[in-house]
Amino acid sequence: MLRGRTWYVAARFLGQAAIEIPQDFQCFVEGALIRLQVQYPSLRFSASSHGVEVEELPPDRLDDLRKNVLHAIYREKIYSETLPLRHALIGAVTAR
Repeated sequence: MLRGRTWYVAARFLGQAAIEIPQDFQCFVEGALIRLQVQYPSLRFSASSHGVEVEELPPDRLDDLRKNVLHAIYREKIYSETLPLRHALIGAVTAR
């Protein structure tokens, strides 16, 4: 155990991190990427055949980012699935 010294380690980046997305949610990835790009403007996201790829990500942020990617995809799923219901509701309320 070292005492009295502070060690600084240069930030290292993963070349490219892949976050796997279940097949049932693949169709919602593209819509979620826009939200993620707004949330993380310094990162570069892209859709892949198995999920989402992120370039130059610090390894200590991978778990938090994975949670937010999955959350954004689930929000996109809910948005897409409830859109017809919202249109019908608005149509019923505004119909004269």
